[in-house]
Amino acid sequence: MLSFPSALKGQKKQIRVVNRATGELFDEIVFSEDAMRVFYGSELGFTLTSKFLTNPWVSKLYGAYNDSGASKHKIEEFIQELGIDASECERELAEYQSFNDFFARKLKPGSRPIDQDPNVVISPGDGRIHVFPQLKEDQLAYVKWANVSLFDLFGENQALTQRYQGGAAFVLRLCPSDYHRFHFPASGRVSITKTIDGALHSVSPYAIESNIPVFCLNKRTICEIDSDLFGKIVCMEVGALMVGSIVQTYRPGMKVNKGDEKGYFKFGGSTTIAFFEPGRITFDSDLISNTHETFETLVKMGEHIGSRVS
Repeated sequence: MLSFPSALKGQKKQIRVVNRATGELFDEIVFSEDAMRVFYGSELGFTLTSKFLTNPWVSKLYGAYNDSGASKHKIEEFIQELGIDASECERELAEYQSFNDFFARKLKPGSRPIDQDPNVVISPGDGRIHVFPQLKEDQLAYVKWANVSLFDLFGENQALTQRYQGGAAFVLRLCPSDYHRFHFPASGRVSITKTIDGALHSVSPYAIESNIPVFCLNKRTICEIDSDLFGKIVCMEVGALMVGSIVQTYRPGMKVNKGDEKGYFKFGGSTTIAFFEPGRITFDSDLISNTHETFETLVKMGEHIGSRVS
């Protein structure tokens, strides 16, 4: 079992994010922050989390409750606590039959304009993004994280590890308040989705900045896009604490357009990661700068995040 690595000691963590629309820094509101401080801020809490809470069966049981009509009462309180803009929802609040029905909500058409330039890669979802213009050797390395081995992340797939060594990647972290459907970042023909089984640690900075290789430990899914202009792209969705369900809604083998829906997460914060072969993409300068300064950047689905290398 992992030893407890955190220096947090139960203290509150300041999570600062750049709002891309304004360029201003803000402090993130962390859903169930007191629980995160207990789960990842003490030896006892971390032991409980690792032995019990990250078990997929716990998430399945909690997910079954959130799929039931008994959870419907949570919706309005959730909206108020996290400041969610309910006017974007495709349906009226009274029409949602359970908490997960609302959590995996679709948005009204036009709520997320998609950059149609064919030379552009878009954000596949709403969330907080880090970009990695060039991967170091065979790792996804960031100053605040435990180094992530590509070999472990790809489920010990040596071919994928070699293909993306020295390539580029982005990591998009979704918070519970975010729109939880994810989309294709580029156009192309898509493969089936493969699942790599694992635990379900939180993807909150409370966990991933505690020297825990969360992405390699958690359940995750892998799909490849044979894209029109960006080579072969690996799209990965990572499950998280109380997120046992990663639902794919696309049809494998089909040609997709960027911005087409790929799937959705049920309740919890979650993460999407995309990998590009070397020399295929140049990320936007503001995202590179913010990542270098150790800040995530708040982006919306459909926004321009990178361009094809000419």
